[in-house]
Amino acid sequence: MDVAQKISQQELDNALVAFARYKIGEIKVFDLEQVMSFEAGQALSESGLVRFSITKMVSGRYRSSDEGENAITQAGRDRLQLIRTVAPWQK
Repeated sequence: MDVAQKISQQELDNALVAFARYKIGEIKVFDLEQVMSFEAGQALSESGLVRFSITKMVSGRYRSSDEGENAITQAGRDRLQLIRTVAPWQK
């Protein structure tokens, strides 16, 4: 049985920033796995900020898929703008 883990807004924001960096090619998928926990990725996929799905494999790694260049929704882009305005070092 999977147990839901509460993800803080900061963890969700960090996952969104990492995903955005991945989408523009700043980081690779391996780097994304290192900076975003599965639980944060799952919360991000359920947030409506991105069009992204994530599945945990038996090995402990995870597989993700997204909708390419349209993966970040308008709400996600708005949140990224807010994050960058409040905390410019997280670009």
